[in-house]
Amino acid sequence: MLNLLVLIVLQLNAPSLGQLCGGTLTGSGGEVTSHGFPNYYLHNQDCTWVIEARGGHASVTFLDFELEQPAGGAFGTCRYDYVEILSSGESLGIYCGNMDPGSASSDDMLEVRFVSDATFNAKGFRFTYKVQGAIEEPSCGGVLNDTSGVVTSPGYPDEYDNFLDCTWTLPATGVPVTVTFTDFQTETSFTGLTTCLYDWVDIYEDGTQLGRWCGTEKPDDVTSTNPLRIRFRSDGSVGERGFRFVYEYRQLVEEATTVPPSKLPETEPTQIPHTEGTTV
Repeated sequence: MLNLLVLIVLQLNAPSLGQLCGGTLTGSGGEVTSHGFPNYYLHNQDCTWVIEARGGHASVTFLDFELEQPAGGAFGTCRYDYVEILSSGESLGIYCGNMDPGSASSDDMLEVRFVSDATFNAKGFRFTYKVQGAIEEPSCGGVLNDTSGVVTSPGYPDEYDNFLDCTWTLPATGVPVTVTFTDFQTETSFTGLTTCLYDWVDIYEDGTQLGRWCGTEKPDDVTSTNPLRIRFRSDGSVGERGFRFVYEYRQLVEEATTVPPSKLPETEPTQIPHTEGTTV
């Protein structure tokens, strides 16, 4: 029993992934979730996602939301875990529990800030964002610094452009990251060719190429503690739907932080056998 309690204390004091969450969302649209969604998010988080309008119109829409309940019940204040939405630095609202943040928009900049304390958690949240009418469309690719997220090819699910060369990098953090492609369709090489000559996706682990994929063959799932790179290239003709992949850094001990004391396994007290002739 003592060993079990020591293990739980060590797990509760394990470093969080807070330094990975948040960041500037440079795409024209996408989906963001709290770490671990729809399971429990981590404690002690302070994450801010920034969406710049870039001369156009930025918007966010929450599709799912469940955080720790507010202090004082349903009509109390959000002092523990909460999400705050800001437009150009001005707060549009603070949300917790089962409140619905709904949608927000700005012609300048939106910020979505998530804060969690050291006790209690819930399944978290999911929101989408869009940037419409931007003067300068951002280049594709970049470093994925969030704890989890969804990435799509430019224009997905419409056809991607020609002459793209995009690389997404997932840095090594000391915990495993998993990449899973949920949809995939690029230009297919002519019948009889076994290599991808036109549009393709490469995946690299710590500089070593794991494979090249094209057509409708989805890349294999990858889990690694090493840095990963996902490169997408298209040639000068024929665009397809493209692809969508999800990634998540998963801390191996995080699940233990959500087990309430009432759920701990019951153990019988240890019996010390009595041996004749032994002096106690």
